[in-house]
Amino acid sequence: MKNSFIKKIASTALFLILAGTLALAGRKVETFEQAKKGKQSDGIMIYCYGANWDKRSTAMLKTLWENQKIRAACGNAAMLALPVYQNPDEREKKEFDKKRAPWRLPHIFSYPCIVMCDNDGRDYAFIQGDEILAGEAAVVDSIRSKLELYRKQRALLQQAEKAKGLRKADLYGQACLDGIRFPENALKIIQENDPKGETPHAKRVGFDVYKIITDATHKDPDKPDAKLMPPNEAFALAEKIAADDAYLPWQKQQVIASAASYLRRVDKTDPRIPGLLKKIVEIDPDSMWASFAKEFRRIWLSKKE
Repeated sequence: MKNSFIKKIASTALFLILAGTLALAGRKVETFEQAKKGKQSDGIMIYCYGANWDKRSTAMLKTLWENQKIRAACGNAAMLALPVYQNPDEREKKEFDKKRAPWRLPHIFSYPCIVMCDNDGRDYAFIQGDEILAGEAAVVDSIRSKLELYRKQRALLQQAEKAKGLRKADLYGQACLDGIRFPENALKIIQENDPKGETPHAKRVGFDVYKIITDATHKDPDKPDAKLMPPNEAFALAEKIAADDAYLPWQKQQVIASAASYLRRVDKTDPRIPGLLKKIVEIDPDSMWASFAKEFRRIWLSKKE
C-alpha cells in the first residue's frame, strides 16, 4: 500500500515536471498566421530551409529543429518551419505562400537559417552560416542569448511607453542592444525627447561609418578636388571612438578598421597600424571584424597569430 502511494506521488510529480517543461517550450505551428494569433511573449521563430535543393538543411529539419532542447530554448515562442523552394512548381508555390502569408521573407545569406521575430514578424536576429552548423548545443546557446536580449529590449520599451523627455530617450537608447535589431523609429524618438543631446544614445542609433570617417578617407571619383582627412586626425578619431561607450563594439571596430586601412594606403610602414588592428581584436575577439583584423595582420604585417 505504502509503495503504491509513493508511486502515485512520483508519477504526479513527474507529470507536473513534464507539464512545466512543455509549458516553457516553443509551440509548433504550421503557418505564420497561426503564429501571429498566439500572441506569445517570446515572438516567433522561423526555420527556413531549402526544401528541394539543400539536403543538409532539409535533414536538419529533423535533427535540429525537431530537437526538444531547441524547442525548450525557444521559450514561449511559436515555431514555424518554412520550406524555401528553387523554381517551385504550382503545388510548392501554394505551400510556401500559405505557410508564410503575409510574412515577408527577409534577405538570408545562407540556408539553413533561423529567423527570430517579434509577434508582428519583424526580424530582430538571425542564426545562420557557421553559427547554425556548429551543432545543437551552440544553437541552443545562441537562441537563448538572443532571446534574452529581445526580452530585455521589450521590457525597456514597455518602460519607455510610460516615460517622457530624457527618461524616454534614455530607455530607447538602452533598448538599442548589440546583437539585435534596433527598435523602429528609435533615432527619431531619442532626438525628439533629447533635442540637446544630453544622453549619448543618438550616436549609437544614428551611427554611419561613411559620415564619421570613410567619406573623409576615401577618394570620391565624383569629387576629385575634395581634401581627405589628415592621417593624424583619422588616427585620433579612431582612438576617440574606441573610448566612447556610446558606440557598440562592432561600430568601434568598423571605424578603427577604416582608419587602419587609410593609414596603410598613405604609408604602409606607419607604426600605428599594428596597434589599431590589435585594438579591433581586443574589443571583441569573436567577431567578424576581429577575424578580418587577424587576416590583415597576417597579410599586411607578415605575422601569424
